[in-house]
Amino acid sequence: MAQRRLYGLLVTLVLLAAGGCQHIGPGTILDDRIPYNDAIVTSWKQQTLLNIVRLRYLDVPEFVDVPSVVSGYEHGYTTSAGIAASIAPSNSLATLWQPNLLWSRGMVDRPTISYTPQTGSEFTRNLTNPIPPVAILNLIESGNPADVVMALAVESINGVRNRGFSGQMQEADPEFRQVIQTMKRAQASGHVSLRVVPGGDPRNSDVVLGIRDESIPAELASELDQMRTLLRLDPEVREFRIVFGMLPKEKDEIAFRTRSVLRILSYLAFNVQVPESHLADGRAVDVGAASLEFEPQLTVFSGCDKPQDVYAAVHYQGYWFWIDPRDLPSKRTFVYLKFLLALADTQQREAAPALTIRAN
Repeated sequence: MAQRRLYGLLVTLVLLAAGGCQHIGPGTILDDRIPYNDAIVTSWKQQTLLNIVRLRYLDVPEFVDVPSVVSGYEHGYTTSAGIAASIAPSNSLATLWQPNLLWSRGMVDRPTISYTPQTGSEFTRNLTNPIPPVAILNLIESGNPADVVMALAVESINGVRNRGFSGQMQEADPEFRQVIQTMKRAQASGHVSLRVVPGGDPRNSDVVLGIRDESIPAELASELDQMRTLLRLDPEVREFRIVFGMLPKEKDEIAFRTRSVLRILSYLAFNVQVPESHLADGRAVDVGAASLEFEPQLTVFSGCDKPQDVYAAVHYQGYWFWIDPRDLPSKRTFVYLKFLLALADTQQREAAPALTIRAN
């Protein structure tokens, strides 16, 4: 009997030792990848919203990047075993064996998260320089709606001005909305297209906007004719080079004056609803009521109490500022802000060193 118990104990110890060799790496991917992804996205939205609110108060924006997240794990087992013998009462010769086994398992998560303040001269140039027209138009050509992208990132087209802020709120020229709506419909129909061709500058290719007139619906043809008139385009030219500037120099050019990321954020900042007390004491500039001609691309609410159901929320100067999760235009604007920040980032980065991390 005692021998069988001892044999069973030894078998148990062998099985535990074999179990200690199992891999934990795959399990940590399932447990950690999505939570880290959610945390980074949520943090990015909060940081972007906070910088928009800061700009509404003429405060300094600041960006902190999270270039890497490295999770290291320590995983181990502790096992102890013993056998005790006791002598039965004197009227018996039996000896009772009493085996005991103690086993514990532990895992420690020690993540290494890197933070990089974006304060270098290259980042500042990327933030303040206008986004190249080719980047914006390629974003449109990839299937994104022309009216949404242009209303956000374009200051003017051939001198026809978008809504903006230059010391005071500047309403858009009536023609601007008509132009971008026509471009959206023509884009969807396939009668306006963009292509990249080699240019005189080997570092920068030319972008050509083509307008097809064959088999075009009569209503769209009329709209395109009106767009040509509004932008003062030569009616005989079918392909136009896209250039940066206020006005074109040649008849086969269309001048796009694009915005920088900082100007886009500053423009969006005037959709932040500032508390009346902060306007009264001069913490923020009173810009008056927003025009209803355009659908707001961003709406930021404010209040004393922390909101519960939000897309993004930040606390600033004693108040909460947030975006409603049902506000689809605001959420769409944040998506394109993510794209535009990436397109504006032309900084060359060195490859990060490779890391080998033990997972068991």
